[in-house]
Formats: sequence, structure tokens, C-alpha cells
Amino acid sequence: MRTSLWRCLARPAYLFSAAPWAALLALIIPPVTLLLCAGIGMLLPVVLVLVGETAAPPVVTVIFGLLILVSPLLLLALAPAGAVWYGHVQRWLLRMLGFRGVSNAHVPLPVRPLKRWFSVRYREPATWREVLASVIDAVAAVLFTLLLGAEAFVLGVCAFCAGYLGIYRAPLEDMTGAPWRLRIVDGELTGSSASYTPEDWWRFAAAGLVALLIFGYLNGLVAAAWASLTKALLAPRPEEIQRQVDRLTFSRAAIMESFEAERRRIERDLHDGVQQELVNLSLRLGMVQMELGTLSAEGARTGPAQRQLAQAQEQTTHALQTLRNTVRGIYPAVLEDHGLRAALEELANNALLPTELTWAACAKLPPDVERTAYYAVSEAMTNALKHSAATRLRITAHTAQGALTVQVHDDGQGGADASRGSGISGLDERAQALGGSVTVDSPVGGPTVLRLWLPLDAERPGHSLPWGAPRVTRI
Repeated sequence: MRTSLWRCLARPAYLFSAAPWAALLALIIPPVTLLLCAGIGMLLPVVLVLVGETAAPPVVTVIFGLLILVSPLLLLALAPAGAVWYGHVQRWLLRMLGFRGVSNAHVPLPVRPLKRWFSVRYREPATWREVLASVIDAVAAVLFTLLLGAEAFVLGVCAFCAGYLGIYRAPLEDMTGAPWRLRIVDGELTGSSASYTPEDWWRFAAAGLVALLIFGYLNGLVAAAWASLTKALLAPRPEEIQRQVDRLTFSRAAIMESFEAERRRIERDLHDGVQQELVNLSLRLGMVQMELGTLSAEGARTGPAQRQLAQAQEQTTHALQTLRNTVRGIYPAVLEDHGLRAALEELANNALLPTELTWAACAKLPPDVERTAYYAVSEAMTNALKHSAATRLRITAHTAQGALTVQVHDDGQGGADASRGSGISGLDERAQALGGSVTVDSPVGGPTVLRLWLPLDAERPGHSLPWGAPRVTRI
């Protein structure tokens, strides 16, 4: 259900929705689970009895004695595992009843090795809350069984009496020889002089219908109360939510770091492998061209070969330049060797539009901050060149209050929508992994301003920040 059971109960059409059936299912599953657990618990003694038929009586006695001694320890050892498993069932029931937002408060952990799994689960408060919820469910299962049994008895009696009177057209006394209506007189249970005739079948049918309506609301109230209590026990606490957020943040940062390491590896492979081979090929083509020139001077006919060779050398030079541009886009070596300022200066100098760079940031920044800032500026410049019809670009970078702020301003036509492209959203994900943000201000008619804000967190592992005093330069 999309809405909680409490809200469904307040609606006039509650009985005509799926909510009563969901409530009934929520009341049935705990007793069934308790019955299965009890059956599994009694399976071992049955096996021992079967074994005892072929074994000596002392052996059975010893086994039963050991079972009695070890069973409490086994119960304690298996209770967390069973409660964790049953917690998934409870959360599924809560979602079925419309109680959203009950996430798993456990630390994600593989089942193997079992020793580590049990060690971690035993120390988690969420596990013992699930144990408490399972114990409460066991007690509630007994109450649910009594409630559903009473409802089934009442509905069964009404259905049987209505059917007997309506189908067989005979009084109920004819079936038993005694009146069915009873009364208490002076503390004793005596039969009533009244009897039910075939014309009274509709009374039982009406009573069954009224009971069905009452039971529908009663089951909903009981199931909603159970769901509220279970949600209060299973819902993660604020410190557990914060721990999950920290873990996800660290995991995303680790993925980004791994991604950057892979980019650096690809850049090195292309730079040291394919690029060097293309350079050697270009040199060999040049040597062949010199040899052809010598042969031509001696009178040999080498004109067609020289033309083909010149085209091949031109294509090789173009491929080499394309590869260099690709390598620079994958991971610019100047960024790793000389820092963000030099990388932005190179971007500004190689830009197809007049670009002004204002640098008022620290001389040394964390590597991940430099990478994110570089790709943000590169993406903004590419978008300005492709989409905004801009004539000038202005890049500013400064540090203040422990954070780096980079802005890319173009005088284009504006109207950029950051939600449509994957470039800006990818940059925003990069920035969020570092605790920062990316915003785009692009009204129709321009200008467009991309703003990147990144905190310079000195406590991040692997980053020491010996920053110098900021200097202001313009190019």
C-alpha cells in the first residue's frame, strides 16, 4: 500500500480496499512463523526418538542430557541470526501495510566468514532490537491466533446456521434434538424455549455480515498497532543513519579515487605506449622520405611514392595530435606535475575563445580537489563553446574559509538546463563525493555562470595540505 494503514482506516472506503486483506495477512504471518519455528525446534527430539529405536537406551539418555544442557547456548547463538532473518520479514510486512522508511540498520556484511558475521552482529544494537521485536512477535502471535480463532468461530457459526436453515429448511432443533438458544438462570446454563426456524436464516446471514465488517476494522486496528510498535523497534537510530551516510560517502569517495587511478593508468599507457609508437612511425616515415629524395636526385622516378608517403606522414601527424588531445582530456599530465593553476592556464591558452583567468587560491591544493576543479572548468568551457554562442570566458578561482570556489563565466545566450546533460550532473556527483556542490545560473539571454564549491578538508586520509598564502594573478 502507498499510504499507511492508519490513514486507510480513516477512509470511508476502507473495507472495499486491499487494506483489510493486508491487515489479515499481517496477523497470519507471525503465528505461521512461530509454528514453523516450533516445528523445527521439535524436529530434533523426533530424530532422537527415531535413532533411539535402534540405539541402546543409555545412548539416548546421554544425548537428551547433552541436548538439555546445550540448548540454551544454541538458542543464544542462533537467536541473533534468526532475528536478523525475521527482521527482513517484518520490514516487508511494514512496507505492505504502508509504513515506509524502515531501512535496514545493519552494517552490510557478507555471511562468510561466519565467525566475523556473528561477532559483528552480536555487537550491533540493531540486532538486539530485532531480537526484542521477535520476542514481542512471538507473544503477539499467540494473541493473533486467539483473535483469528474467535473470529473464525463466530463467522463459521453464522455461516453454518444460515446455510442449514436456508438449504435444508428445517429448525435447528431437528439437527440436535435440543434448542440452540441458551440463557443463564440463577447461575445455571439452561436451554431457551425459543427456537430458530428456516425463516430465521437471514438473521444469521446479517449477523455474519455485521461481524465481518467489525472484524475488518478490528484486524486493521490490531495490525496498525503492531506495525507502529515494530517500526519503533526496527527503525534505525540517528547515529546509525549517520554511520550509513558516512559509509556511503567514504565508499563513493573510494570509487572516485579508484576511477581516477584508472584514468591515470590509461593516460600513462597511451603516453608511453601508443604515442611513442606513433612518434617512431613518424620518424621512420621521415627517413623513408629522405631516402626517396636521394633516389629522386639520382634520376629515379619517385614522384607517386613521395606523394603517398607525404599523405601517410600527414595522417600520422594528425593521429598523433588527436592522441595527445585525447590523453590530455583523460588525465592532463600538467595537472599532476604542476598543479591546478598551471592546468587552468593551459586550458585558457588553448581555448578557442578569449579567456581570462583570475587566480587567488592557495598554491597547493588536495589532488582530488584539483582534479574535480579542472574537469569542472573544462566541462564549462566545452559547453560554452558548443551551446552558448559566447564570445569571451572568464575563470576565477579563490580559497576562503577552508574551501575552494571556482567560477566560469561566459557572455553567451544562456538558457542552459543542468538537468538535461550528463556532464554537469557527473560533476555534481564528483563534488558531492568531496562534500562540495556545483550550481549553474543561466537565465535566458545570458550570462551563464557555473560555480563549484569544494571544502579543503585537512582530515581526509591521504591528504596533507601545506598550503601557501594565496596570490592573485591574471592572464
